[in-house]
Amino acid sequence: MKYVKMGLGIVLAILILGYLRNSVLHFNDFKVTYRAGGRALEQENLYNKTDRHYIFKYSPFFAVAVSPLGEIPYSFASILWLFSMCLCLYYIVRMGKFVVMGDKSPPKYFYFLTIVLTSKFLAREFWLGQTDFLQLLLLFLFINFYYRKKEIWGGLFLALSAMIKLTPLIFLPYFLYRKRFLLIIYTLAFVSLFLFLPASIYGWQRNISLLKDWYLFMSFSSPPLLAVDLNQSIFGLFLRLFTPSIYQVNILTLNSNLVMAIIYALIIISYLFLLFLNRPARNIRQQLIGQRETLEFSLLLFFMNLFSPLGWVQNFSSSLLAYMVLVYYSFTTKFKDKTTNIFLLLSFILITAINFETVGRRISDLSLYYSFITWGIIILTLALFRLRLKRIA
Repeated sequence: MKYVKMGLGIVLAILILGYLRNSVLHFNDFKVTYRAGGRALEQENLYNKTDRHYIFKYSPFFAVAVSPLGEIPYSFASILWLFSMCLCLYYIVRMGKFVVMGDKSPPKYFYFLTIVLTSKFLAREFWLGQTDFLQLLLLFLFINFYYRKKEIWGGLFLALSAMIKLTPLIFLPYFLYRKRFLLIIYTLAFVSLFLFLPASIYGWQRNISLLKDWYLFMSFSSPPLLAVDLNQSIFGLFLRLFTPSIYQVNILTLNSNLVMAIIYALIIISYLFLLFLNRPARNIRQQLIGQRETLEFSLLLFFMNLFSPLGWVQNFSSSLLAYMVLVYYSFTTKFKDKTTNIFLLLSFILITAINFETVGRRISDLSLYYSFITWGIIILTLALFRLRLKRIA
């Protein structure tokens, strides 16, 4: 049995290394980051229409932060980036485990089951060489300092994560509700600092111009992509199902302005419901999760991509904490909560099990058109809502 396990481990290692090697050869999104870093070194414009689909959409500060990569050959930089992604994921999982169960030892197969359930997101992240792991690591560092009530450090890491993508700013209304005013002040102060820090390289006027370009590129590049199949945010779901698109899967044909109004109404209602759920947290009968606000943070990590105009498949690697909560709860209850088990199974089928390799291209494409991943995330959201309403976590 010992040799069987060793053999399986070797085979698995070979498969993983082979996949990672192919990822480095692909790495389309990292090419955008690498090019932006090189442009920052040369004080060139970061936002060019000629880049077409591979337009740099992050902040000028992020380009300056990754500019050292531009000093080394692309082949070595891509390997370095891959290594950093692995390191980020390791610490994300490690900090997630601490947030969920503290110093307790994780149940057997806890990590394995969590990785399997999130494998679609993680694999695509590695394949593209995206920035989500780095952003998620910064958010977990923020959560760590939040629990320790270190407002300055919390604000620093939340602001840093927002310099990659602005979506983490969805945490701020929650902190306003929680009356964590000092944390909000520090976060906004650091955001302001990071926005203007590139002026030390580009000069004041050129930095202002870069910030304007960043805003303009974000404004004009997002609308044409809202109904694209890989956009699994709530915007993609509603626009594909209720307005005409190239995929021809709409079940109704509604005015696009009405659909957008419905989307924003659902976002507001969902966020208000999250705030409402914070109240029962004070009366939880038996605290199974390490920290009381872990459930809220799990939901906010969902929401920052689900409610973003563009929520690409790989962005939902932010679901890692939510899966950790639900998997740990299932292990703790010895899988006796059938409803939670069904929620996890349904999300696994909708998100992970249905893919090109298992069902073929046609069904895989249809699953994207009909937003199966979005539905899977919504099911996980309901599972977390249920735990709080039952005062379990």
